[in-house]
Amino acid sequence: MLVGGFGEEALLREFRNLFTASGRRVSVGIGDDAAVLDVPAGRQAVWSTDLLVEGIHFEKPWQAPSQLGRKCLAVNLSDLAAMGSAPEFALMSIACPPETEVDYIFEIARGFADLATEEGVSVVGGDTTSSTGALVISVSVCGFVETGEAILRSGAVVGDSILVTGNLGSAAGGMRIIRDGEAEAYPELSKAFLEPQARVQAGLAAVEAGATSMTDISDGLASDLRHICEESGVGAMIEPALLPSLSQLDEASKRFGWDRESLMLTGGEDYELLFTLPGDIAGQVKEIIANRSGLPVTVIGEIMPQDFGIRLVSADGSGREMPSCGYEHFR
Repeated sequence: MLVGGFGEEALLREFRNLFTASGRRVSVGIGDDAAVLDVPAGRQAVWSTDLLVEGIHFEKPWQAPSQLGRKCLAVNLSDLAAMGSAPEFALMSIACPPETEVDYIFEIARGFADLATEEGVSVVGGDTTSSTGALVISVSVCGFVETGEAILRSGAVVGDSILVTGNLGSAAGGMRIIRDGEAEAYPELSKAFLEPQARVQAGLAAVEAGATSMTDISDGLASDLRHICEESGVGAMIEPALLPSLSQLDEASKRFGWDRESLMLTGGEDYELLFTLPGDIAGQVKEIIANRSGLPVTVIGEIMPQDFGIRLVSADGSGREMPSCGYEHFR
């Protein structure tokens, strides 16, 4: 059955059954004009929102609709992770052409609901409407900072170490191999693109360990590091040889002639965390963060004075400017 024949009211009833909001701070969930949430005293609320548009962020043939639903929530939870916030609530809205299959929309919602359950997130509302072309999914999420204040991009200081969780360039490589029909040969890369993971536990651990600044890598390391440097008024030195990558990215880069370093620096959509720690504790503390999150954590460089710029410096001392490109909408 198509969405046009099923109708908005029926679609909303099904969503209400699927998204059972039962969190400890949900006073009124789906069913009224708006959700009513209890805000804990003395804690900061952290909100984020994102749009995923067909043809820009995803192509329908590339993934199962349930994978798309999970990704829609994961990329938003990643923003909360980068602020050191534990996620609690989500809103999901969908605009789709009337000729869209109802089951396709339901599978998106089921994938979204499954990840929400896994992360302890209550889905408390949203909206549906028709579109004249592309499928558009809008998600908003909210969480609370349990201790202290939200971590910002603006706290890095000269002498801090620069660290990343996980591996870089995997999602960009995954997009390429899916596009080129090679997904089965490189399952770790395709999974990195289709099923990104929000590094919530790593973000919480980084804050507790004394992280001075943090962001998630959505537009590429080069672009997101620049955001930290601009907000903090500092420069940065990155050692390219230290950038972590999956062996499958190394193999695929050799096979297809990709510029592996460029993928790691500017590829985007890794949704790993990029953060800074005081240099004198970074080596010790990164192991604590790795153990708590179950992720590798790598020191890749150091925060420098602003006039140093943002540079790639090799072990032999030779250096060059960090590429300025990264994904940017409208360009």
